[in-house]
Amino acid sequence: MNTQALWWMLGCALVLRLVLALVTEGYPYDMSCFVAWGDKLASQGPAAFYSEGYFADYPPGYLFVLGLVGLIRGAFSLSFESPLTYFLLALVPSVCDCAAAWLVWRVAVRSMPDSKVPLLLAAFTAFNPLLLFDTGVWKQIDSAFALPLLLCFLLLEERRYLPAAFLYGVALAIKPQALLFGPVLAACFLAAIAQEENRFRAFARCFGGAAVAVVPPLATGLPFYGITSLIPSLVEKYFGTVSSYPYASINAFNWLTALGGNWEPLENEALLGISWHTLGWFFILLVTAGLVFFAVRSVRGGHFSPLLLAAYYGLGVFTFGHCMHERYMVPGVLLALLAAARWNDIRLYAAGFGMSLTGFINLATVYTLAGTEDEWLTSATSSTVAVLDGLAETVCCIMLLFAVWDIALHGHALPLPARSRAEEAVPAGQPRWRPWERRTMLGLTLATAVLSFAYLGDTTAPQNPLDATDTVLTEQVTVEGTAVDLWVYPGISFGGSLKVADEGGNVLFVQELGYSTCFSWSETRLPVTAGQTLTVTVENAQVFELAFRDGDGNLVPVTGGGALLDEQDAVPDTISQLNSMYFDEIYHGRTGYEQLHKMPVYETTHPPLGKDLIMVGIALFGMTGFGWRFSGTLFGVLLVPLAWCFARRLTRKRWIGAVAGTLLALDFMRFAQSRIATIDIYGTFFILLGAYFMLWYCQSVLQKGVNGSLLPMALGGVAFGLGCAAKWTGIYAGAGLAILYLGVLYARWRQKQPGFREEFRTAALGGVLFYVLLPLCIYILSYLPYWWRDPSFSLGDWWQCQVSMYSYHSNLEATHPFESRWYTWLLGLRPVWYYQNTHLAAGMKASIAGLGGPVIWLAGLVSLVVLLWHQVSNRGSRAGAGVLILYGTQLVPWMLVTRCTFLYHYFPSSMFCLAAIALVLSRIRNTRLAQRIGIGLCGAALVLFVCYYPVLSGLPIPEWWAYALEVLPSFGFY
Repeated sequence: MNTQALWWMLGCALVLRLVLALVTEGYPYDMSCFVAWGDKLASQGPAAFYSEGYFADYPPGYLFVLGLVGLIRGAFSLSFESPLTYFLLALVPSVCDCAAAWLVWRVAVRSMPDSKVPLLLAAFTAFNPLLLFDTGVWKQIDSAFALPLLLCFLLLEERRYLPAAFLYGVALAIKPQALLFGPVLAACFLAAIAQEENRFRAFARCFGGAAVAVVPPLATGLPFYGITSLIPSLVEKYFGTVSSYPYASINAFNWLTALGGNWEPLENEALLGISWHTLGWFFILLVTAGLVFFAVRSVRGGHFSPLLLAAYYGLGVFTFGHCMHERYMVPGVLLALLAAARWNDIRLYAAGFGMSLTGFINLATVYTLAGTEDEWLTSATSSTVAVLDGLAETVCCIMLLFAVWDIALHGHALPLPARSRAEEAVPAGQPRWRPWERRTMLGLTLATAVLSFAYLGDTTAPQNPLDATDTVLTEQVTVEGTAVDLWVYPGISFGGSLKVADEGGNVLFVQELGYSTCFSWSETRLPVTAGQTLTVTVENAQVFELAFRDGDGNLVPVTGGGALLDEQDAVPDTISQLNSMYFDEIYHGRTGYEQLHKMPVYETTHPPLGKDLIMVGIALFGMTGFGWRFSGTLFGVLLVPLAWCFARRLTRKRWIGAVAGTLLALDFMRFAQSRIATIDIYGTFFILLGAYFMLWYCQSVLQKGVNGSLLPMALGGVAFGLGCAAKWTGIYAGAGLAILYLGVLYARWRQKQPGFREEFRTAALGGVLFYVLLPLCIYILSYLPYWWRDPSFSLGDWWQCQVSMYSYHSNLEATHPFESRWYTWLLGLRPVWYYQNTHLAAGMKASIAGLGGPVIWLAGLVSLVVLLWHQVSNRGSRAGAGVLILYGTQLVPWMLVTRCTFLYHYFPSSMFCLAAIALVLSRIRNTRLAQRIGIGLCGAALVLFVCYYPVLSGLPIPEWWAYALEVLPSFGFY
């Protein structure tokens, strides 16, 4: 038993919770209540706390802790928003979380004394995402209430009835939700009567237990209510709190929410004329009948387990009962993990594991939407999340039910399968590249290039502007034919205008020109008779070209106009995304043009490397739709062979590399995100490139040592620096790279090879040189265009750019109709609507949306869960842990981001969804079956890509096709 590792782990878990408490703000409604209650108790004392009209729905038990927090805050003058206030509120629940993890370890050690499973199970409990979020981020006290419940049913396992009853009373004094477990306590005491030969003693113990259980609520309530009104006031408090939310579900993602019952009044109809209230009670009675059945049968069979029954009942009532809150599942999940430690049953492990994930999504959804317009989870996106998560939670509960049935009736536990074999200390070498493999990868890359560059953008566009920046310029234009429309193609503007006047000085048309109008054709109705002379005035803006159109859409000849009408052959036939910027191209594509022409840069909220690369495409092909999108599309194409090589190196299987490359070539996000002149494609490419070099480095270190692995070490540092210089999300990837860098050093030490001290020095020096200094230099060099424009640009100016970027992102409060939260990204529920073509004939539609690729994202999510399950069930691998680390460190930071976020922020994480698919396929022992699954995934990706190509590329299609693509109500891109 490695107790030292256990204490280190628990210490890290405690620190992590307290750090989360310091850097997050907590659920606002609970936080305001806790702070207000603590302050009132500290200032007025218990007797005046429950004053008439004052809202306080908690019983007295935990109020003493909140009062102590109020005293400390008052002594040190801590404000409500102070991180130390959050720290104090999270301290006791954090300790209780760690104590629960220790309990799980202790029970598991008794059941499996010579196994690694106890430490893994304790680690999962200590770093359980549900508990981390509930305690560290939400800052609730559920763990303080759950811990005495765990101890209660653990003592009942040992038939220590009176101490168990007292601990149940402690839980009841803290939260009324302990009443949900009352039937289980009653079943345990009644079972004791059946098992005890001395019936009188058993009955006495039963009544004594009931008396002991009420002692903590009475004792804690006495200072608040006094003797005379103690019992009536407590009864009113408990039952008033339980009935205070008359809804089918109060943000609990369970079976009733899956049926559509979230925030539905209890009296409303649920199914077939049955109200939610009736349906909820029916399910609760059914679960209670199950409790009685399992208790009776397990007593008769000698398999009675209070922990098992408490887990079943707590989670059963949460899943199927009405009036449930999202956090009511916390004690049930902990009881399931404790029961799993007691019985070593894989179904209990899986239920606790699955509900930890569904509960985490539940809490995160409710938390992030608090205070927003979607607080009641009524939008298409959040309601879809609630329904899907509720269904997943129900499946986990049914899995738990199967385990309870098997154990209670037959005493049959299904243990975790043993590891087939230990992982080799020195990994196997890479298979040699064969000619057919190179040719296939090259062919796939060329096919991807053809697919990606086709219908990308026009290769011609006006290039010579009338530049009236900081001035006013006027041109005379004579229209030689009858015109009905005016097309305008503006350039850079910091707030200018275009004005058209007739010969009499009457203003016919005014268009404001700003950041959103650059390099985008606009169409305005402007009837002009043949031979009419117009005066065009441009103020503080660039205008590249004007075009007059007749009723048939033909260009009308003109004379004069200077630079405004000197490139009529570059005017497109129709206005579309092929010749106009859309979405954030007006920032990043514009910046590429500004850098190339040494102009002041408008967009400075991201590092410059991505815009430097956009600038290269513009320099090569001109300021055209093809030119400003060329570099991004090229990097999107190069992602395909890079993913091929990454999956091949990860799994050491040639065919898996081909599957990974094909899946990425057909991925929705890769295609759409590489064909828009924004910077995310560059960050994603360099993140995956850095992961590839780190994978190479780790494998090389275990084979040849650190000193023989300098090349991948250096290349990895270059890739990391380029990723950071492209977008700050590259810094997130650095956390994962650092963990792998240190982890492989530990694995090398365990190989017990001579000369490790020298290797350690090399690794330390290389880490500083290649992953700190070199990336810093690359990052600074990405600002060269700033220096080319202004040779006085200094390191001080560079630093101010970083401060400005951080300030912008940390204080951004903008909203967007297509923003989405991280938990919706996992299933791609809310695409980003980039573009809509409004210049089409009736009955036709054209849009561009940033969609998640269904195959990589959904199959990848399943694969990630499988990998995580393997890791926590002692069947994991170094490769699986590495993929999970790279995925997690890319996604987890977004969980703490409160600003406006979008689906494409998940793009880098999706690269490791693909890696997870590759790894899971490689673990299927039947190679032919694995290959068939891989081919099936590629076939599905191809069919879906063909169907969705129009909405990824902007290709006009009939309305019926367009609307058929909106398979979820949260899509909304037509």
